[in-house]
Amino acid sequence: MTITIPSKSVKIFKETDVLVVGGGPAGIGAAVAAARSGAKVVLLEKRAFLGGNITASYVETCNHFLHGTSFGVSGIYADMENGYKAQFGRSHDIRPFDPHRFSSEYLKIYLDEFVSAAGVEIFLHSFVNDVVISSGNIDCVIIQSKQGAVAIRAKTIIDCTGDGDVAFAAGASYDIGRDTDNLCQPGTVNFRIIGVDPERLTKDGVDVLREISKKYREDTRAGTTGLTCKRRDIPFGRLTANGQISYVNYTAAYNIDPTDFRDLTRGEMECRSYILEICEYMRKNFPGFEKVELCSIAPEIGFRDSRRIRGHYMLTIDDMESGKRFDDVVAVFPRFYDMLSLDGNFTGKGKVEGKGFKGNILEHIKDDRTFEVPYRCLLPVGLDNLLVAGRCISADHVAESGIRAISLCMYTGQAAGTAAAMGVSSKQSPGEISIEKLQNALRIGGMDI
Repeated sequence: MTITIPSKSVKIFKETDVLVVGGGPAGIGAAVAAARSGAKVVLLEKRAFLGGNITASYVETCNHFLHGTSFGVSGIYADMENGYKAQFGRSHDIRPFDPHRFSSEYLKIYLDEFVSAAGVEIFLHSFVNDVVISSGNIDCVIIQSKQGAVAIRAKTIIDCTGDGDVAFAAGASYDIGRDTDNLCQPGTVNFRIIGVDPERLTKDGVDVLREISKKYREDTRAGTTGLTCKRRDIPFGRLTANGQISYVNYTAAYNIDPTDFRDLTRGEMECRSYILEICEYMRKNFPGFEKVELCSIAPEIGFRDSRRIRGHYMLTIDDMESGKRFDDVVAVFPRFYDMLSLDGNFTGKGKVEGKGFKGNILEHIKDDRTFEVPYRCLLPVGLDNLLVAGRCISADHVAESGIRAISLCMYTGQAAGTAAAMGVSSKQSPGEISIEKLQNALRIGGMDI
């Protein structure tokens, strides 16, 4: 059953050089890079704030896997993190020997200024789900607003939505989930608690939360928790002196299509039931949690993968494992993989050799191995003025579990934004610009490539 929607005229309320859709890490990197490169830039974000999963889903520990390794961060991500630390330090975190974590609430405020200071024009509450195509180019994107549909025209558009919404609306080819059944990693609704005993959880300079997490993992593997949710780990966020834990990363809703509003509804509601159950479990089983109260639930369910837009090159797990080098490299990152079980079964050994078809994959950084992301992964096939950045770039499913790291999403965003500005300046499409000049510009912008 279908219905025909009558055609109508839509007002073009803004024209710009570069339009970035999505204000998460990739979008921040893209917008700031394009503006710093001299382009006129508009950034659209569907939520009321910037930050993507960091702020909307309480993913405050952005680079925990880099902690204790020889790898650092670079480019616009380093600018953002260093500026934030100068203003907010450890965000009241009293956990000893732990990696830096943002406060999702302070970060909302910080990003307003960080992005605006680059000269980016920001529009929040701007949900994009349609485009106008003309001769292989996206002529305009359509915002669904409280005042009806409005359009923005841009010379180059960068899709940083995470789900590849703009590319999808434009008819781009894509893959989603595991090759055999299209299953994606589970969705998670993080939550915040208050009422823990901070002195007890940091006694003698020990990070007791880490010990609690370890004991929980042992109990889940032994099958003794009795909990409904199939999740083997329970990472905790910042611990403050007033007894707040800034996030508990626990819930997992399986068999969810992150692009289907019916599945999203089920996932949100399912995860909230898990939150109630785990709060009661923590009160009874975790030392120092006896007076825990649920403080807040993240505004939105968070996902680790969904659409991957097919580009002029698809990065593969074999590329990453072999350390393949590319002439058009635009980002370099340490080798690691983090893929949660796709169906709630944990029959595999957590190794990359299984390629995600059994159980989960979790391989931490062990040495100095890195992998490269080529520029061609950011160029969708068949759309001349569109770039993609973040976790929706062209990659196979297992490779995506490595490229989805928050700082790497900002790196690919910085590459896309720099390329877009170069193309506007030289009157070339993103696919026509000089790779050598792009790479030089990225190095000048602080990228380690």
